[in-house]
Amino acid sequence: MSADLATDVHVPEAGGVDRPMAPTVADAMVTIAAVCGPETTVGQVRAFFTDDHVHAALIVEAGILRAVVERDDIPPRTDDQHPVVALGRLHGRVVAPDTPLELARRRMLHADRRRLAVVAADGRYLGLLCLKRTAAGFCSDDNVRARAAAAAPGSRLGHANGPQTDSLQSGR
Repeated sequence: MSADLATDVHVPEAGGVDRPMAPTVADAMVTIAAVCGPETTVGQVRAFFTDDHVHAALIVEAGILRAVVERDDIPPRTDDQHPVVALGRLHGRVVAPDTPLELARRRMLHADRRRLAVVAADGRYLGLLCLKRTAAGFCSDDNVRARAAAAAPGSRLGHANGPQTDSLQSGR
């Protein structure tokens, strides 16, 4: 499904009449976003953040989202070897997959946030909701793939200056 807000899913009602069903976060989330393991260091995430498309580092352990780290979470004098997981948080940075997409978009705009991690009720990381700069729609897996293809050879998911370690992985 398209990640544009104008797209609706039509569900047949009894008698064969279609009624529009509002898209949910699950319909628009990116499923191939880069994730970091719990051993990822501050220095690796600082390098990851040199790409202006990167708004958050997702710390995932055994499929469970442990923290979302944003640039402002890392104090300037923090040692580069310090594990970054302790500096992030989940509150205000996650959304359920069944949340109506328009509601999530309004909440993101109100909080001046362009990224929300999508998690299941049990904490499993499912994807990333990425509001476009225009705020008119959401990034898709195809957008991420296109950016990666245009990036320098050897980069990870288009993050040419990002960490080149096993701590950063594509997908879940």
